[in-house]
Amino acid sequence: MATAQDLIELARGEVGYSRWDDPLPGTKYGRWYEEQVDKDPDNYDFGASGVAYCAMFVSWCLWMLGVECAGMPSAYCPAIHNHQHLSAGELEPGDLALFDWGDDGTDDHVGIVVSNDREARVIRTIEGNTSGGRVAERTRAYSTVCGGIRPRYDAAPAAKPQAPAPSDGKEETVYAFPLIKRGAEGDAVRLMQAALNVRAAAKLSVDGDYGDKTGKALVAWQRRCGVEADGDCGPVTWGTLMLAS
Repeated sequence: MATAQDLIELARGEVGYSRWDDPLPGTKYGRWYEEQVDKDPDNYDFGASGVAYCAMFVSWCLWMLGVECAGMPSAYCPAIHNHQHLSAGELEPGDLALFDWGDDGTDDHVGIVVSNDREARVIRTIEGNTSGGRVAERTRAYSTVCGGIRPRYDAAPAAKPQAPAPSDGKEETVYAFPLIKRGAEGDAVRLMQAALNVRAAAKLSVDGDYGDKTGKALVAWQRRCGVEADGDCGPVTWGTLMLAS
């Protein structure tokens, strides 16, 4: 039977993974989620490049140990919200901590608790999709924590599916989403503009030119989603554009 410390050590072994160094499109955690959880052959969304993977990283860690947890596996932090039952001060090592960057009641991020300093009011965590798209250990203030969940370490191990053989062609066809900044041009900008038209009714000309109107539409979308409104379309913003909420 796996313990909280087992989860922490497994997650710590992933520290240093970077989505940018991954030789395949997407992330190892997104590709796992696509194969083991989503299993939709007609919609390869979670394994695509640019998709936020913090929840899928935690889901992968739990799955690897056969540990059950309410709300998991999941690829979308807001979907985990109703399963929270712990405050920041109640978090223990091995718990899951959810974060709300915009203080708007919407969960934006999730990590695995390593320690809780109640006097300093900070927790130490291991998180995916942080520090520029990496798995890393972070220190977070209580003020950013919107709640937590304790996995069922006392339950019988969950049945773990057999890991699939590597796909020979599926991942090679996935679009690689680049970081787009103001002034960019090309097909990636067209895709971003088209996505903004669908998701935000932005009414942009899909011309592949990242100008002022496109920038205003993207910043408005980022604010709506609780993403840093910097006008750069990076991994987190691509995730909000390409994943259904």
